[in-house]
Amino acid sequence: MKKLYEGTISCKSILEAGKRTAGPLYVDPKKRTKDFSYIIHLARKAGIQVIRKPREQLDEMAGSRSHGGMLLEAGERLIPQIGQLSKSYSNVYYIEGVEDPYNLGSVCRTVYAAGADLLVLPPRDWSSASSTILKASAGAYEKLEIVYADEEQLIEFLHRQAIELVCAYRKDARSLADFVYPKKCCIALGGAMRGLSKKIIEASDHNVYIQYGRDFRNALDTASSTAVFAFDKLNKEILNDKIQ
Repeated sequence: MKKLYEGTISCKSILEAGKRTAGPLYVDPKKRTKDFSYIIHLARKAGIQVIRKPREQLDEMAGSRSHGGMLLEAGERLIPQIGQLSKSYSNVYYIEGVEDPYNLGSVCRTVYAAGADLLVLPPRDWSSASSTILKASAGAYEKLEIVYADEEQLIEFLHRQAIELVCAYRKDARSLADFVYPKKCCIALGGAMRGLSKKIIEASDHNVYIQYGRDFRNALDTASSTAVFAFDKLNKEILNDKIQ
């Protein structure tokens, strides 16, 4: 079943990624920008019908005025199970405990910007919130490779691909400041309230914690922790490349 996605960022990411059935594309004929021209070009290249409609009609279709003059009909993004993957990965993230679509969008934006190969999520139907996730991620949700896996499926996948599991967990842990990431690793982060599941912690190859600047006993939220780990890893890789 198709739904309407609004705004240039969402429409562009769907058309660029090409992971869903899409079309038609509805545009305001009075809106003429380089971004609009590019998105219309993408649609026509993919054989998608472009329909020009007055702004008032677009407002009525969207049920709001926040669409910026562009709407795209598209089907749901189908997220596969981890067992369907065939290629190898080296920069993987596993995120537990995310309940809010805005937070998931923020996580997707962060790990995509930091160069993640793959994001693994516990099985859950996010289809009703896909528009929100897409907007919150600035389109990264569409471009990022995402799969579902339970704990056992993830652990089996990591063993098969010789990927080391790095858990954000304080017991028997090293400070992130001193940690050197393995060449192939999966960074696992849990929610601020419950943390990571017992099975994931037991399978951990490395426990790592974020060192704070003061005595503060509360955990960071998942999106913030993800950003700290993702860009710490990226910056250490950049520094290492410069040294070599």
